[in-house]
Amino acid sequence: MSARIPLQPFPTGWFQVASSEELSTGGPLPLRCFGQDLVLFRTQEGEARVLDAHCPHMGAHLGVGGRVEQGGIRCPFHGWVISGQGVCVRIPYADTIPPKARIRCWEVRELDGVILVHHALGGEPPAFEIPPLPEARSTEWSPGMSKRWRIRTHVQETLENIVDPAHFVVVHSMPAPPRTEVEFEGHIIRSRSAVKQKGPGGQVVDGTITWEGHGMGYGTIRFTGIVELLFVNTVTPIDDELIDVRVAFWLRNDGALRLAQALAAEVCRQIEEDIPIWENKIYRPQPVLCAGEKGIMTFRKWSSQFL
Repeated sequence: MSARIPLQPFPTGWFQVASSEELSTGGPLPLRCFGQDLVLFRTQEGEARVLDAHCPHMGAHLGVGGRVEQGGIRCPFHGWVISGQGVCVRIPYADTIPPKARIRCWEVRELDGVILVHHALGGEPPAFEIPPLPEARSTEWSPGMSKRWRIRTHVQETLENIVDPAHFVVVHSMPAPPRTEVEFEGHIIRSRSAVKQKGPGGQVVDGTITWEGHGMGYGTIRFTGIVELLFVNTVTPIDDELIDVRVAFWLRNDGALRLAQALAAEVCRQIEEDIPIWENKIYRPQPVLCAGEKGIMTFRKWSSQFL
């Protein structure tokens, strides 16, 4: 990846490692993120926790055969119990716990059905938080379909498409390129695009696509026009080669539910049109750009704060 896309593969920020639904039974779940093995589990008190995966004793993977019990997660090899803070709290055959019997505990947030972990190269604490989703607290909206892909590219490459108007016509057959305005506020990026959408029967409808990104791992995208639709888009580095891309849709509880579901399916189809391009393109640090494409370099300047 470093030759094809010479960017730091593991940005700083909040990244999704699972959905709440995946952890409904308490886990543990083995994870592969940021080039590391981690373990996710839900304590008996109901809190989601993420630790380095390997027991400090003999290195067994806590997410493969481990068991959640009172006090933490029990290692499958010798039964050592590691707390949600990464500290060994019980050894079944010893009265004294070695002081070095601890592993890294990661910062975790569980919000609106998404479980996020904070990553920073130097281990720095979070500089920002992910805001709650208003629609998740409204009776007018309900969760819809979700989908997930594993893609051979870099986080930045996928996000860059949002500020790349020309590709919407060429790759996704949009009737005209969107007119996009972008603004930045620290770790937040906002874009608003006026678009022409194909509605039922082939008629063209004016609409908007509004993106709000918090760092490079978490964003919300809202559609208006043919129908109102929201989806949460998360992008998480797995290792030097692969990223995990997820979308989770929220649908308005009105008479246009089937239309919203069709638009959600279309969003997924368009992502799948992008995948072969992402997986085979190279990164041009100084691309030859045309008028109307300056948003690409502006986006790259913003994203450099996380790399």
